Amino acid sequence: MKITMTLDPSSITKAIREVKKYKKDFERKVEKLIKLLVDKGVEIARELVPVDFGDLRESIQGRVEDGKGLIYTDCPYAIYVEFGFGVVGGRDPHPKISVQYDVNHHGEKGWFYFDKKRGVWRWSKGQPSKPFMFHTAQRLEEYVPEAVKEVFG
Repeated sequence: MKITMTLDPSSITKAIREVKKYKKDFERKVEKLIKLLVDKGVEIARELVPVDFGDLRESIQGRVEDGKGLIYTDCPYAIYVEFGFGVVGGRDPHPKISVQYDVNHHGEKGWFYFDKKRGVWRWSKGQPSKPFMFHTAQRLEEYVPEAVKEVFG
């Protein structure tokens, strides 16, 4: 954008109007960019998340709030999928964030738990990290230049 003006009051007033118009248009485009990135992030996360029953995938949501984009899930077991758990998780941990695995010290013996969905008892030593949100962030970062071009031209 280029604004030219002279030092007379009407030229300055016109320049101020043009700057205000540019600012409003810029803010609108930034909001559009954030919404575009959130929508793409939800799409990517739903594509990358491991699916058993689909509850976790369907719980992935996005919203724009106070000029920030949020991609999230309220699924209670999402953290265990992302980071893994137990001795199995310790052998194949999250690629970026360090967490404590096998916190209950079950070790190779594992533990039993009741699978409410299937109505059966199961045994586990944990599961490896399946960092779908971490990989979503990586793919979304690669998408940013394309999104900026789409919104700002």
